[in-house]
Amino acid sequence: MKIVKLKKAFPGVIALNEIDLEINKGEVHALVGENGAGKSTLIKLVVGAYKKDSGEIYFDNQKVEFTSPAQAFQSGLSVIYQENSLIPQLTVIQNIFLGVEHFTSLGILDEKKIYEQYLSITKQLGFELPPFEKVRNLGVAEQKLVEILKALIHKVKFIIMDEPTASLSENEVEHLFRIISELKSNKISVLYITHLLGEVFKIADRITVLRDGKKINTVPIKDVNREKVVTMMVGESLKNAYTSVFTEVKKREKVVLQVKNLKRKPRVNGISFELFAGEVLGIAGLRGAGKTELSRLLFGADRLEDGSIIINNKPVRFRSPLDAVNHGVSLVPEDRKKDALILMLELYKNITLPTLEQFTSKGVILSGKEIAATRRAIEKLDIKTSGVKQITRYLSGGNQQKVAISKWLQANPIVLIMDEPTQGIDVKAKLEIYNIVRKLAETGVCIIFISSEVSEVVKVSDRIIVLSQGKISAEFKHGVSQEEIMRTILKEE
Repeated sequence: MKIVKLKKAFPGVIALNEIDLEINKGEVHALVGENGAGKSTLIKLVVGAYKKDSGEIYFDNQKVEFTSPAQAFQSGLSVIYQENSLIPQLTVIQNIFLGVEHFTSLGILDEKKIYEQYLSITKQLGFELPPFEKVRNLGVAEQKLVEILKALIHKVKFIIMDEPTASLSENEVEHLFRIISELKSNKISVLYITHLLGEVFKIADRITVLRDGKKINTVPIKDVNREKVVTMMVGESLKNAYTSVFTEVKKREKVVLQVKNLKRKPRVNGISFELFAGEVLGIAGLRGAGKTELSRLLFGADRLEDGSIIINNKPVRFRSPLDAVNHGVSLVPEDRKKDALILMLELYKNITLPTLEQFTSKGVILSGKEIAATRRAIEKLDIKTSGVKQITRYLSGGNQQKVAISKWLQANPIVLIMDEPTQGIDVKAKLEIYNIVRKLAETGVCIIFISSEVSEVVKVSDRIIVLSQGKISAEFKHGVSQEEIMRTILKEE
């Protein structure tokens, strides 16, 4: 595969900026970069899930422009995502042979021939799966093997693996690596996307690093070490960057929130920390580390299995998000379009929705009072809108995020949890969100700032904890370099 000057922009953001990339036949090529570097966009452009703005893609020595992932698959290009795309109600063998079934001369499904081919390929790769078991009854590792078998039965020439070892055990990872080696020996190319650099150095022939939508470099794996790759991924240290955004908490006297040994399997496995008045606590970690699951526990969206939450020296037990709000805890969730906003409602209705009691009298909603509160919110957070009655879906991503924040500020929280608050917004809007966070902290609000982008955690946080496999693996004070946190996150488990 060859990619030439590939470019894709979204409103306010250049997601990929003239990317050149060449992947050889039978090569295992690693693609790495922080969240937001452009990896997912690149995949979607290659398989036709997104339409490119400019550039060219060559596959199997021909210029191609796939209009859908299904067309790419039929042409010999398969993607194995972190979340599988199998049909859970069908059996293993039905999923594998879907679309390439064998039939007898009478048009009857030739189950014997299908089963013989299944046995042949599983023997070749050195593993067995229960062919007649429904996929929904398989574990994550077995489902990934089914996807690989499906790709091979369809005679694909190129496989993209997106975070393929997420949720796999150590033995399962080693098994996957053996299969990748077998694919390589059969001249099948593999584009391997991961955050885990230890895996890259075990299996990759070359590595390409993306940062902020640009290709930083492509190098043979033998010519680099972990330190060089991390430096390419994050650039220079941001230790002294954005000092105008950060205003350090001068006194850490009043403990507002205490979290003791929180547990909910499988993603939260005994987390404890304290949060001080006016402090911004950054939480970093890879996808699957337990960040979002922790936020849901603290907001009462999920039930605790063990552990305790203490607010202002009083133990609390949240049975619902309403309990959390009544105790001063609010959450700006990760997916604003799905969980934070009702996009077809007017701006003022979104902002007042969680605190509607404040805007009612004898069961009647006082729209004038709602509109007045919304105007104050627009001014406070500098929301760019045509007016309080604008439909929320027509706001920019950054302004939608401000609305999501503003609606919870109406509840006057003492603890505000922000899960990926700058996801999918442009650089200018991100800086505005950082400033909002710091200004809230200066008023005494406690902020839990959760992000997969280490650079922004460094920018805004007084203190940073790193999660790994549902536990705190490290804690840093403000002033730590981005590289040091990345090394901690990317170190071998």
